[in-house]
Amino acid sequence: MVALYTDYLLIESYQLLGETYGEHAPLQKTYERWFQRFKIGDFDVADKEHGKPFKKYEDVELQALLDEDDSQTQKQLAEQLSNFSQQAVSNRLREMGKIQKVSRWVPHELNERQMERRKNM
Repeated sequence: MVALYTDYLLIESYQLLGETYGEHAPLQKTYERWFQRFKIGDFDVADKEHGKPFKKYEDVELQALLDEDDSQTQKQLAEQLSNFSQQAVSNRLREMGKIQKVSRWVPHELNERQMERRKNM
């Protein structure tokens, strides 16, 4: 009987908040997680830590590898950075403004001379 009442409250809360907040309302899974925590007396609404934090590396390490050999692939760079994923290295390179041209990692931005040459064309 208590479980049915709790399920009713969950569904009713989900519907009311869905009507109120529309597309900005939390997902049903979020409500289920909240109700599970409320059942055991945990009414803390602050976000909890989720597992181990992702490994981070400094741009300095990645830049040092590029300075050493700028013709390395993303996979090779990832292997040298304590087995970071290739996707993480790809994202970091993009954030650093690096693109690969003729098998070399170079800055994406043009230098003064290149900008002047393009303007004159």
